[in-house]
Amino acid sequence: MTDPATTSILVLYYSQSGDTERLVQNFVKPVASAGANVTWANIQPAQPYPYPWNLSRFFDVFPDCINGDTPEILPPSFKPDQHFDLIILAYQVWFLAPSLPIQAFMKSSYAQVLRDTPVITLIACRNMWHSASEQLQQKLIDLGSHLIGKIVVTHQGSPLATFITTPRLVLTGKKDKALGMLPPGGFAEEDIESVSQFGQQLVDYLPQLSLPQRPPLFTGLHPVEVNKRYILPEWVGITLYRPWARLIRLGGPSGSPVRALLVWLFALQLVIALPIVLLLCTIIRILFHPILNPLLESYALKLQKQSFD
Repeated sequence: MTDPATTSILVLYYSQSGDTERLVQNFVKPVASAGANVTWANIQPAQPYPYPWNLSRFFDVFPDCINGDTPEILPPSFKPDQHFDLIILAYQVWFLAPSLPIQAFMKSSYAQVLRDTPVITLIACRNMWHSASEQLQQKLIDLGSHLIGKIVVTHQGSPLATFITTPRLVLTGKKDKALGMLPPGGFAEEDIESVSQFGQQLVDYLPQLSLPQRPPLFTGLHPVEVNKRYILPEWVGITLYRPWARLIRLGGPSGSPVRALLVWLFALQLVIALPIVLLLCTIIRILFHPILNPLLESYALKLQKQSFD
């Protein structure tokens, strides 16, 4: 059995605003305090993405996120064949996909460090994380990793509120209450702090990492909550995103006039289509509840599953 004081843990993450970094730091703090040897690796693109974003640059990364056209990343501080007892992978969601630096890492030779290693993922996003989670989990399966736990932290506020507060945060960096009445943008402080409860349970779990048949992690806690209202809109969204992403790719590289025009057309239709799609999905869920509900329940259970060992 693994001794917590001799456990080696690699923490992989990418953070722009610093919130994802704070989340994973609070998660790891209890195991670091228990004496685990923690290696931190902030995955950095060779050409940093701006924060706050400007509107043009924000939408320009959309086709790359969907098509998997990843940027070059700086070499991390570890070797691809280095061994760790546990890897924690924290990532954001961009346009229903893992953020581009994380996608780039998963394609790099350094991703071999994940092979045959227990992995815990921590997802930080607004609210729609399902397709990004499935995409990354498939990469982990392809690499021969062993997912043993998953944590999801989403922005505070109702879907309508975050429709305003999240873009405001991304484009201005402002986290205060918008219009004096909406909740602050981003993650609630109590949510950022509460992830330490999962880290505390991980401390007790570390001795079992080396067991052939590992027991469940995060028992009695709720690291993943699935809001079924988001499932259907996300299915529709990712279906509509793919042809747009392929079309914009045909417009040439970033900065080309044709691509810029197509990106702005996509942004315009997104603003117009989003409320219509949400309304139609709500109507469809009500009208076809007996047929759809079993499908949504099954998919929700799949998303909540903590491992594929």
